[in-house]
Amino acid sequence: MGKKKISTIAMMIFIILFFELLYLTDSMYLLQNMIYDSVYETEGIVNKKIVIVGIDDQAYENIGRWPFSRTIQSEIFKNILKDKPLVLGIDILYDSRVSTNDDDKLLKTLTGEPVVIAKSLNGYDTYGAEKMIEPFNELNQLVITGYINSDPDKEDGIVRSTEIAKMYKGQHVYSFAYEIYRQVVNINKNDPNVDGAKYIDFVTTPYDNRVVATSNGDTIISSNHYDVISADDVYSNPFPEGYFEDKIVLFGPFSEGMQDSYVTPLDKTNKMNGIEIHANILQNLMDDSFKSDSPVSFEMVLIFIAGILSFYLGRKFTLKIALVFNTLLIIMTFGLGILAYNLGHVVNIVYPMTIIVTMSITVIFLEYLVQLLEKKRITSIFGRYVAPEIVNQILEEGDEHLKLGGNKRNISVLFVDIRGFTPLSEVAEPEMVVEILNEYLELCSNAIFNNNGTLDKFIGDATMAIFNAPLSLEDHEFYAVKTAWEMKVKGEELAEELYARYTKDIRFGIGINTGDAIVGNIGSKSRMDYTAIGDAVNVSARLESNAKPGQILISEATYEKVKERILATSLGLIAVKGKQMEINVFQVDGII
Repeated sequence: MGKKKISTIAMMIFIILFFELLYLTDSMYLLQNMIYDSVYETEGIVNKKIVIVGIDDQAYENIGRWPFSRTIQSEIFKNILKDKPLVLGIDILYDSRVSTNDDDKLLKTLTGEPVVIAKSLNGYDTYGAEKMIEPFNELNQLVITGYINSDPDKEDGIVRSTEIAKMYKGQHVYSFAYEIYRQVVNINKNDPNVDGAKYIDFVTTPYDNRVVATSNGDTIISSNHYDVISADDVYSNPFPEGYFEDKIVLFGPFSEGMQDSYVTPLDKTNKMNGIEIHANILQNLMDDSFKSDSPVSFEMVLIFIAGILSFYLGRKFTLKIALVFNTLLIIMTFGLGILAYNLGHVVNIVYPMTIIVTMSITVIFLEYLVQLLEKKRITSIFGRYVAPEIVNQILEEGDEHLKLGGNKRNISVLFVDIRGFTPLSEVAEPEMVVEILNEYLELCSNAIFNNNGTLDKFIGDATMAIFNAPLSLEDHEFYAVKTAWEMKVKGEELAEELYARYTKDIRFGIGINTGDAIVGNIGSKSRMDYTAIGDAVNVSARLESNAKPGQILISEATYEKVKERILATSLGLIAVKGKQMEINVFQVDGII
């Protein structure tokens, strides 16, 4: 096995191990959440037994600002409880008494009823809560309580998951939604499945000119919504008898002014009320639709397989075919994530997808380096024979043609340079820089060969061409100008495409001169180039350096030979570097 192959495999292994480490340290948590929000948040059917009675703007207007008196609250609860609901969940913290008369009415209304009331945990971490705020003593002993903390992610404040059991003073305490669920199904409070994080999905839908967000835990849900009723309607205009019968009624804030709303994955501009989040968790429990995280070992194997496959595809096939296969591989990873989700598991697909992209770019970069080195090797051997005509002439004339020396000929020399290429190379990917440069050089080559010229050499992003050598070419001055005009026209078409992609303006600057030059194989015995040297070549190069982007400058010697067949503007005498006397220069505006 060669050193190059060993180095390539070592690079692949390093990237895979690096991504395994990223996964184990959860370093791409935010990106993981973005993928989760976009891939897994879908719509499905909600439970119509869940009803929300909201303290909304209508209640503010007709009943008054919150908090309502506990006498009024008692009347609202009485109107709900007379219909015999399965359970009434009250998302209000009654942490202290306010009035003996009002408090007694509240206690009397709730006595013996299936009611769950809110409490709150403060200062909690993985080890448990530091403080618990509960209802005042008489109420706390009368009803069941559950904590209402919504657990937004610390990184971005979005509610994606919740814990339905937390630790306080060494004991489990349970969430508001779970305690309601326990009342509905009479579940054993020691249920071992309640501990730990649970994922929730959210969906937003219009309802009575409001946004009602619903979800179904980690299951797919639809755009249906929970019924939302104003507390004012229940207090002032009692619903028909039996409306709340056998339903789960949740009472709580439903106005932005009460500051009990949270950002959710599907709608990051309109917040969801806390009472709706509790409804989401409750339905997750009722439908048993929570998803479990995939095993760490499975996800690490998935990362390894994704990296190996992407690397193999990049090495086995051409760039375009490998790109297609790797795109399909990413789509398959998406599909795997959705399939696993529907089967009850949440697969972290961000790492497999990212390693596919990274491995693809790495392979492309390695191929680029290999091609660059190979091109350098080949150029060092055959760079002096870039033009097909020269190669043919060498084949015809034999080894004698490879000897040093040359002859004097009257030629037209064209220099063309890409203006604006350096800024483009700073913003485009390396492989794209090479691709764009090849497009321009291909354009230059085609224009030269289309007009019987000889491609002398590429000089970075510049090109030199000669006409009337090594083969004789009648009217070589006009062919040189035609070549320049073809480069200008087709170069502008390509420039428009690149400007749309990179907002970088790229144009040709072209100079042409006609005169005598020494043409032949020039160099040493170990290195020879078939090229032209002399004052005629230097003047052409100076004209190109003076040309503005999109401009073709020709000398008077060239102009006199082609003036009847082109449109040109005289620019007068221009001083050029290396010439003591100014030269007369013309700008080519078109070909007749």
